[in-house]
Amino acid sequence: MGTQAVGRMGTLGALAALAALALLPVAPGPPAIPEGEDPARWTEELDRLVQSTPNAPRPLVFLGSSSIRRWSTLAADMAPLPVLNRGFGGSRIFDAVHWFDRLVTPHDPSVIVVFAGTNDLSGSNPRQPTWILEQFDQLVRVARKSCRATPLVYIAISPTPSRVEHLDAVLETNRLIAERCANEPLLEFVDTATGLLDAEGRPDPRWFVEDRLHLNAEGYQRWTRVLKPVLERLDSVGRP
Repeated sequence: MGTQAVGRMGTLGALAALAALALLPVAPGPPAIPEGEDPARWTEELDRLVQSTPNAPRPLVFLGSSSIRRWSTLAADMAPLPVLNRGFGGSRIFDAVHWFDRLVTPHDPSVIVVFAGTNDLSGSNPRQPTWILEQFDQLVRVARKSCRATPLVYIAISPTPSRVEHLDAVLETNRLIAERCANEPLLEFVDTATGLLDAEGRPDPRWFVEDRLHLNAEGYQRWTRVLKPVLERLDSVGRP
């Protein structure tokens, strides 16, 4: 595995973490919808999305916003790992929390892969990094309720040229979530963000399409090089 993955564990450590999960509390019920969030707006889109089914049992389920939805080469990039794309464009991190049991739980995933939070750090009134961390904790609690012993991988929020004014918040959010993952069993933070920065630490436009927000083919290849070795290792733990 590359040096950019945080929260590493070997196979023996992962098995020990599986046993430890039996002692962890789970979420008592559905999380309350925070003020300003409207997950119901995705109902019709998700009705269409869930009509697709995985080609293999226990896939790696990719959950998140448009960078997941637009990953047209996901299956080829991750082959031979079986994957299921459950991205819905424009979604925020609480949308992933709210819809987890519909989009992820039924598939009994071997690994859960999440890219969410980028749209919370946009516009004139962005969320705070600590708020996104709280929602990440909510997501973990929901996941532990229905997918109790399944590894969960968080893909770093991308620093993008179109949202450079939020760069400090992006980096701080990534730091907070990386720190959380380093201290929790079966959580992994994968630093895909550093590889998208230029020599001066600014978002590098060459990895993005013309909107300067979404990855181009080369950008997805940079993601793949960092992410795939982590998923190969965790799939061997999450799949009996």
